[in-house]
Amino acid sequence: MFDLSMETVFWLALGGLLLAMFGVAALLQSERERMRLGKRLMRATGRQTSVSGMSLGTQDGSLKYNVGKLRSVVAQIGERFSVILGGEAQKTTADLSSAGFRGRDAVLIYAFLKTVVPAVALLAGLVWVFMTTPVGVQMIKPAGMVIAVALLLSKAVDFFVDQRRKERLALIRRGFPDLLELLVISSEAGLGPQPALHRVAAELRGTSPQLSQEILQMVSEMQMTNDRRGAYEKLGQRVPLPEIGVFTQTLDQSDTYGTPFSRAMRTLIEEQRSNRLVAVEEKAARLPVLMTLPLIFCIMPAVFVVLVGPAALSVIDNILAGG
Repeated sequence: MFDLSMETVFWLALGGLLLAMFGVAALLQSERERMRLGKRLMRATGRQTSVSGMSLGTQDGSLKYNVGKLRSVVAQIGERFSVILGGEAQKTTADLSSAGFRGRDAVLIYAFLKTVVPAVALLAGLVWVFMTTPVGVQMIKPAGMVIAVALLLSKAVDFFVDQRRKERLALIRRGFPDLLELLVISSEAGLGPQPALHRVAAELRGTSPQLSQEILQMVSEMQMTNDRRGAYEKLGQRVPLPEIGVFTQTLDQSDTYGTPFSRAMRTLIEEQRSNRLVAVEEKAARLPVLMTLPLIFCIMPAVFVVLVGPAALSVIDNILAGG
């Protein structure tokens, strides 16, 4: 009875998987027809560029050309599957930007790695299961392993992006106090906000290149668009740290209310020093709790051996001598 129920569940799951694969194939075919129609319309209107004059021999022998073609293919496939991200596309873009991936095709490549690669691995694994395992209940375990591997590949992309994002934000946070110190020195030397930010960002390239890149991008946006508040908001979106949020708010208030830049930076650095001191005190207050387990399992046994060991040896000697 149990074998019959397991076999029924297996066939139902297999049927659902086949229906899902059929739906994906139909979606790809529909997208292919839409792309073909779009190309025909572009050719009809004369907006599609001709590639007949390009040197095929030079292109085929160029590693850079092949890498570029591979990147374009991945981007096209990722664009077709990016709809799977749905409403999370904006959040994904922000996470990738915080992790340092800001290329034009970053989201598309992310969608490709998160959807297409696990799907291909799933299909290849299922084909391998069908070829090496007899049809029946015996296929449940290897099929489950294949599905688990596909899910692991999909989650590995998020794990990599999340780890890269945390590491980059940690490096930016580590270099932020140096930024404030140099801004105070530059502002008191007579430089205005934009020249001071540009000079300090250039000085920080060797010690904190991530923070230097962010500040230089903010200064470039301020110079090109003349919209300081928009540049501040974009910096806060790219680097979602509380320190950066307070920094951009201070810059915005200095521009809005006419507060001297040097005074604003000195006030901000004093506040940041107080916050860092409080954070250090909190870590120091947690030390006794953290040292409890090492004290019990590492130090106390040695203390017991030193204190009780001689007495135990003396008792053993007396017992042996009396025996």
